[in-house]
Amino acid sequence: MGRIPKSRPEQVLTAFVVALVLTGLAVLIPTAAQRLAAARPTPTTAPTATPTAPPAAVLLPDELERDLAGVMTIVNDHDFGTAFLIDAQGDFLTVASLVSGSESLRLIDNTGGTHSVRVIGIDAALGLAQIRVTSDGTPIAFGDPTNLQRDDPVVLLASPKLANVRSSTPAVLTERSTTQLSLRVDNLPGNLGGPVVGPGGKVVGILTLSGKALPIDRSLADLAQWRGRSGTLMPLAPIPANLVLRGSETTSSPTTGPTVQAVSPTRASAAQSTIITVQGTGFVPGSALRIRFVPLASPTGAFDGLAATLVNASTLTVKVPAGRVVQDYVIQLINGDGTVTSSRTAFTVTP
Repeated sequence: MGRIPKSRPEQVLTAFVVALVLTGLAVLIPTAAQRLAAARPTPTTAPTATPTAPPAAVLLPDELERDLAGVMTIVNDHDFGTAFLIDAQGDFLTVASLVSGSESLRLIDNTGGTHSVRVIGIDAALGLAQIRVTSDGTPIAFGDPTNLQRDDPVVLLASPKLANVRSSTPAVLTERSTTQLSLRVDNLPGNLGGPVVGPGGKVVGILTLSGKALPIDRSLADLAQWRGRSGTLMPLAPIPANLVLRGSETTSSPTTGPTVQAVSPTRASAAQSTIITVQGTGFVPGSALRIRFVPLASPTGAFDGLAATLVNASTLTVKVPAGRVVQDYVIQLINGDGTVTSSRTAFTVTP
């Protein structure tokens, strides 16, 4: 037990020591508290979420609809691709490989109608061709491909009438030079000649090879040189077997009714009569049996084939008489029992 001070000096000294201790504590405690507070981790404020802007080349619905009104299908002797309208005069751009060396061409619009083609110019070095067609449509405006940056999204377009090619295919620019746009895109052969569109739905390139597009500004010199040309009118090309149009599939009765599936040959000259073979299912004999040829894009010129002869339930032959109107027809079967089957199997009368 401590000794109790008995004298006044001792009491004063004790009080002085106590005061020093209290003063020291008053200084040290706030400092220690500050250091502890600094050492203690503070919660991180969550960042405010900001919406990511959509890519510039993602088309608005009205932009896509407007552009697709100018994108159609070009057919040559054996294959098909894409072409797009660039002015109100009916001028289209497409890839040179679909036009160069072809003996016949046709353009199929977005209603399934077919049109004769004039070749205006071909630049094999650039892989570019210009054709002219009398057809309704909306021209697609040109954009500036030099504004594109790597990894920018773009869109590859094809005719909305095609059933076996997507009308709108997303793509990404992987490399750009003054002569070529490299794309990461899932394209098909039918996409060749199609427009690559960027911001605002404007054309920035034309697909000339798989995954490769010609910058659209590279076409300007050729377009200026070809302006005013009348071009060369080409014969109508046959419709290739691998071309499928939406709404133009073979139709038949729901169960056991007849169908028309193919015709061979697919074209004949108006200068002479030609025997053709029609194939399908459900053909039956009878006095009503005949084949009628109905124009694809004209209200006049329909005719009946001559001497329709049933070979078996899936094959018959018929004569196309000389002198028929040069145009495209679809084949209508009037079966032996009077059943009528309309198809979209195409046949062409050439000059």
